[in-house]
Amino acid sequence: MKTSMLLVGRGEQVTIIKDVFCAEGYHVELMEWSELKRGSKIPLMELSMIILVNEKNQEDQVKVGLESLVQIGAISPLLVITPKISPELIVEWLDYGANDVMEEPIYRNVLMARVRNLLRVFAHVSQEDEEVIVVHDLKVNLRSRRVSRAGEYLMLTPKEYELLEFLARHVNEACARSVILREVWGYDFAMDTNVVDVYIKHLRVKVDKGRDMKLIHTVRGVGYMLHTK
Repeated sequence: MKTSMLLVGRGEQVTIIKDVFCAEGYHVELMEWSELKRGSKIPLMELSMIILVNEKNQEDQVKVGLESLVQIGAISPLLVITPKISPELIVEWLDYGANDVMEEPIYRNVLMARVRNLLRVFAHVSQEDEEVIVVHDLKVNLRSRRVSRAGEYLMLTPKEYELLEFLARHVNEACARSVILREVWGYDFAMDTNVVDVYIKHLRVKVDKGRDMKLIHTVRGVGYMLHTK
């Protein structure tokens, strides 16, 4: 399977960089800044690297792009390629989430060495730090608290994540509402409450809506279960 790269930008420089990666055997997808800003869907879990190609006098879009990628939970290394800029701006981009910044002129052998290095570093971190529960095409990363389904990153609130993690840790088990309340919310209710039902409804929208295979199931008279039929 080819290593997949996402190039964000437009113009001749993007075309040149794409041709370099393709010649090296990488799979390359293109996206314009406007698409990134609109929040277009990015197959985060399938990408090995995201490269932002800055145009002259367009530095603000790099900052916005980095913020957008961090907000949606990008876990791939982020490389910025740019015309010469101030050291202060490089520091700012690194602080906003860039893993490396390369100034033009870009030499092919240096670019590929930087890319290989970032891929090695992130592969090492992933092997050591990831602990993932997989249920069908749902992946719950217990360390990063990132969740994806079929490669699509799911934006969950902290409590939605905790509820889904609890169900994932007890996959194929019927989990009673009272147990979920105690383990996820941390206390017992003295009276009936529908908080679990409300959060299950939220999770179903994010996890199951529009998909043929439903993973969250109601167990009548008991509670809920995460499993595949």
